Amino acid sequence: MLVTHWRHRINRIFIKLGYRLGFAKIFSMPKMLSIDPTNHCNLRCPLCPTGLDDPNVERGLMKLEQYKSVIDRLGKWLQSANLYSWGEPLLNKSFVDMLRYTSKDPFRIRTISSANLNILSAAQIEGLVASGLDKLIVSCDGVSQEVYEKYRVGGKVETVFENMKKLAAEKKRANSPIRIVWNYLVMKHNEHEIDLAKKIAGEIGVEITFGLMRTNLKDDILQPAEANIQRDLEWIPESPEFNPYNVAAKTRKKPLSFCKRPWQETFVNWNGDVFPCGCVVTEKKYRMGNVFEKDFMEIWNGERYVSARKELLGKPNDIETVCHVCKRNGYYTP
Repeated sequence: MLVTHWRHRINRIFIKLGYRLGFAKIFSMPKMLSIDPTNHCNLRCPLCPTGLDDPNVERGLMKLEQYKSVIDRLGKWLQSANLYSWGEPLLNKSFVDMLRYTSKDPFRIRTISSANLNILSAAQIEGLVASGLDKLIVSCDGVSQEVYEKYRVGGKVETVFENMKKLAAEKKRANSPIRIVWNYLVMKHNEHEIDLAKKIAGEIGVEITFGLMRTNLKDDILQPAEANIQRDLEWIPESPEFNPYNVAAKTRKKPLSFCKRPWQETFVNWNGDVFPCGCVVTEKKYRMGNVFEKDFMEIWNGERYVSARKELLGKPNDIETVCHVCKRNGYYTP
């Protein structure tokens, strides 16, 4: 463990030197991995390209051996791994085994996942709590069925509450350190249920956080903010505390001042396609390469990643990547 500790510290130093000194080709490795066990989902959320059944994205499930191959190559550098993104990870029958492989020896990587919790078997409850998973985020944006299902189309809020109760009970029985965190995305239609959500979270015995919504999760990066705000105005909350947009000016309130993600992290889709972050919809035209087809180092310092870093550094570059598009549309403001 001491060797791993020092490797992480040295890697973090090289990461910081990379972006602070303006290196587009770097010597460090990502300290965080986001990896999607599947981009299938049982819900139809209207701001999500998965929920909207985007025809430009291939869908499937990552196999356990494929997952292990990624962790085997990157695990010694990783400090954390997020096992979720564009789908419901519980739909992948190997999900608990993936968590266990990452959390236990020899890797002992901090793991986080997120689920809508509309489907959860007794075996999965026991497996999640015993897997070494550090934090499970439960996506639930309402208390009454009428409010909840306006966004989580196809879901049942009482099923989510019952599954949170079962997880909390198993956590207590097993004396597990797992954190169960109810994340409530605040939108215009559910603002009025915030206080009741806090009360129910306390009764269930889970933490609760209130997240900022985004306009359409694909176009939020790929289209200008003005167009996104105009189109999705019905979802944007009234409360200044939870409203991430300046509606009058049609801008984001706090765009990123500098994006460090192409130096710090990487995202691997279920099919091995690599992207600079988990915010980018997984269309092939935006990928940096495929980790099942090419060595990761060839991708990490390949021409597309290098061009993306140059763009964020304000340096001349020849290849346009999704980072160029993101910057141009004001998600990142230099």
